[in-house]
Amino acid sequence: MKHQIRSSATVTLLALVLWMWGALASSAQDDTALAARLDALADVFMTTEQVPGAVAAIVSGDEVILRGYGLADIETGTAARPDGTRFEIGSITKLFTWVAVMMLVEDGRLDLQADVSQYLQDVAVPGTEPLTMAQLMSHRGGFEESYAIFDAAIAALPRAEALSAAAPEQVFPRAEVTSYSNWGVALAGRVVEVVAGETWEAFVQSRILDPLGMQDTTLAEALRRPDQPPLSQSYRVQGGIAHPAFRIDIGAFAPAGSIASTAADMSRFLRFLMGDGTLEGERLLQRETMARMRTRLFDDRPQGADMAHGLQTRPRFGTMVYGHGGGVNEFLSNLVFIPEIDAGVFISQNGGTGAGLPFLVPNQILATLAEEAGLREAVPQEVPDAQARAAEAAGRYLTNRRTFSGPAQFFGALGVLSVTATPDGALLLPTATLPAPSRFEPIGPDLWQNAQGDRISLIRNEDGQIVRLADGTGAHTHDRLSGLADPIWLWVSLGGAVFLSVTTLLGLLWRHGLGGGSLSGTFAAGMSLAGAVSVLGLVAAGLAAGLAAARLGSEYLFDQPQPTLEVFLVAADIVAVVAAAVLLSLVLVWRAPGWSLWRRLHQSLFAVVFAVFSGLMLNWGLAFGGPI
Repeated sequence: MKHQIRSSATVTLLALVLWMWGALASSAQDDTALAARLDALADVFMTTEQVPGAVAAIVSGDEVILRGYGLADIETGTAARPDGTRFEIGSITKLFTWVAVMMLVEDGRLDLQADVSQYLQDVAVPGTEPLTMAQLMSHRGGFEESYAIFDAAIAALPRAEALSAAAPEQVFPRAEVTSYSNWGVALAGRVVEVVAGETWEAFVQSRILDPLGMQDTTLAEALRRPDQPPLSQSYRVQGGIAHPAFRIDIGAFAPAGSIASTAADMSRFLRFLMGDGTLEGERLLQRETMARMRTRLFDDRPQGADMAHGLQTRPRFGTMVYGHGGGVNEFLSNLVFIPEIDAGVFISQNGGTGAGLPFLVPNQILATLAEEAGLREAVPQEVPDAQARAAEAAGRYLTNRRTFSGPAQFFGALGVLSVTATPDGALLLPTATLPAPSRFEPIGPDLWQNAQGDRISLIRNEDGQIVRLADGTGAHTHDRLSGLADPIWLWVSLGGAVFLSVTTLLGLLWRHGLGGGSLSGTFAAGMSLAGAVSVLGLVAAGLAAGLAAARLGSEYLFDQPQPTLEVFLVAADIVAVVAAAVLLSLVLVWRAPGWSLWRRLHQSLFAVVFAVFSGLMLNWGLAFGGPI
């Protein structure tokens, strides 16, 4: 069922935020300015980004503010309640897995620096190098992305079997590259099971949820008790219409993202994470262990964002902000906190056209609390060679969170990050929360920061050359593109192939047929016709697939097979075969009688461009790459 929701405002977002902040704070019913600020910001973003419903929690010292906004179910008109509606928190689940890991470390049963293979007898770890829990916690296991974790048939297998069936390839050296891995966290969950002698679900329930009093939190929908709150519906918002979201159950990969919780329960988890390992007299971890969780396991970008024992860590407000974000089934969630001022925010939304509510609002709230606590950003140091460094950084980058084989690697090619340098040494690039290019000012050598506090840092090799960029999340890096590794050449060659296909067809119309001059010449002309038709057919199949993907959203990727995608991949296979035939037919082209030099040159150029395009499709897994 489709439902109309509020249309997006056209007023500039920043001006609207500032106006609503002041206007609503003065008339807020809540007696705290902090709650009024949250209400104002939530109202703005829910309007501009068409969010159906959301829940939020702010913890500041002893004060806990809980809020529910909008609807948990549009059809029934059920309100989103902070203590009576569960929202899926996605990858924030990983923090529960890492707390479980640290409990076993504290028990002396697990070593973060030991090869995890010694704990696993039923899962073969990909790669030839030893893999440590420290590397998994930092997303430096070197794994490619694995879309197989979203395959319902695989997710329904026992955890060890599912991990083996969905195992990704190791594509980077261990510990060297930050490459976010859901599969790696699920593997860590299996280690927890083996070491603890019970399921991940049982361990997290008895050792974390129960002691923290998180009675309304579920580890899987199948485990929900009758007395626990209902799960909010989630929605894909498109064209001002809220469509019920396509849902996936990651099953065996639960340690990476299966938890659903209320804002009230998440406020308790926040208080635990910000504290010394206790909550209301119940000790889960020693003070030293909690402090250790907030330290980084690698120190190659100390001034940039990185991971710390599973927590995203970002320098901000003159201190370090910790937390984790998550997204699944159109839910978007974020949990952030600053331990030294005992302040944290959790926000989750059940759909919308943007991520401002869960990812920008917490930063606004923490910025206010940090300022009130006397925290200040350090004055940025002058970077004498800022212009030169910015010019060197400018270019195109590709996320390392991608697959490196099969057709799915093409999806990574669609996410190229373009970085532009300005004459004064700043960089312009989009972020996950601000798709329009954001300005990053130089604050140190190879380090830039935008107005929201996000930092990007450059990573160089031993020769001083830029090899990748680390973004402001701490969980992702992006490889610098050069040469044919840049997917732009796929698009350039496609454009050339389409142009030459059209001119080939126009030539056939001009000559009123194939007009080969001989049997062999006619065959060569026929091959050029087949090539032109195959290229244009591929374009038509690609447009159909693109339209279907735009209409279905994440369902298109996760609900395989998709007919339009299957047709497109078959068309790509045909193009590759025909391209080889057209290239071989050049022998006949240059021997055929009666052909003009222009026609021979055109046919040769078409064959070469066609072959290059085909080769790039093979390289990106579009042709003969197998299933998604």
